[in-house]
Amino acid sequence: MAKPVSSSTLGCEPDTYLYSLARIGNNSLATIGSDDSLRIFDPSNLRSIASAQPCGSGLSCLQPFDDRTLATAGRDGTIRLWDSRAKQVSQLAEPQGRSFSALACHANILAAGTESNKEGLGDVSVLLYDARNPSIPLRDYAESHTDSITQLAFHPTAPHVVLSGSTDGLVSVFNGNEADEEEALQTVFNPRSAVHCAGFLSPEEVYVFTTDEQFLIYPLPTSTSTEGGGDGQSSAAEQQQQQQQQPRDFGDVREELNCMYVINLLRQPADHQPLIAYGHNEQQRLAVMQLSSSSSSSSSAGGGGQQGSWDFGPSVDFPGAHGEEVVRDMLVGDGRAWSCGEDGCVRVWKW
Repeated sequence: MAKPVSSSTLGCEPDTYLYSLARIGNNSLATIGSDDSLRIFDPSNLRSIASAQPCGSGLSCLQPFDDRTLATAGRDGTIRLWDSRAKQVSQLAEPQGRSFSALACHANILAAGTESNKEGLGDVSVLLYDARNPSIPLRDYAESHTDSITQLAFHPTAPHVVLSGSTDGLVSVFNGNEADEEEALQTVFNPRSAVHCAGFLSPEEVYVFTTDEQFLIYPLPTSTSTEGGGDGQSSAAEQQQQQQQQPRDFGDVREELNCMYVINLLRQPADHQPLIAYGHNEQQRLAVMQLSSSSSSSSSAGGGGQQGSWDFGPSVDFPGAHGEEVVRDMLVGDGRAWSCGEDGCVRVWKW
């Protein structure tokens, strides 16, 4: 069982929600909140280091860009890069001014997903930017989703492969080397419910948590181009094979985990093994559970394991959580963990 160490509002006004956490280097963490503020703080004592409040930004996304830089995005259709003192160093614009709802970074490339502001089917895109040439996106994939993008992720060993999840209930995998969307789209998974979070569980597998707490693990089709020189094209037979891929379907995990909601899939810092973070408002409970692989050939570098070999492992409780408020994000480190939530607090835990 984890032990609470300290908590802080970081100077937030009452009724502020804190949405997400990100590392910047070895000595700082950052969070964004419903007051449109970016706050950088010392993870050991939660003392404020710097803050910024871009006017009208509607901050919704926070990701580490590199060891010294953070990336934020929001409803104003702007991606901003910040240094460790919360000074803006660059910005990239959505060409049509659409709101951003998802963000991911790898090296100099940023993947950004737009939000649908329409009722019914929306006009949304998965965009790829090169931060060294921020004037226009490198790629604009605008035909593969019909509702807000909720998740983006780069493949762990082939970063030209990009995953997107959406409220439309689809998870798409693109070869970002291809400008033509039809050629870029490698495969589509259909968990049949809006995607809460998704990513690469290993180089060969994709995980999905839906908004109704369904958990699925899909094997990537062998035709998916994870080689830089692949042409990204599939034959009709290969496409049929992709459609027949059967996921490992854990179903609704709320009963199994004794939770009301899943927060995210985390990685242990030492071996990158996956952890499921989840919460229960009524029980004032926060917990993480190891996702264990029964395969002896699991790859720690990729968070790996053979297809279909995953199962629930041991768990750790974080008693008291954030009271009856929803925990929005969590980070784990060596012996320490941090959480933030709708109570407007960041909490430090010893575990």
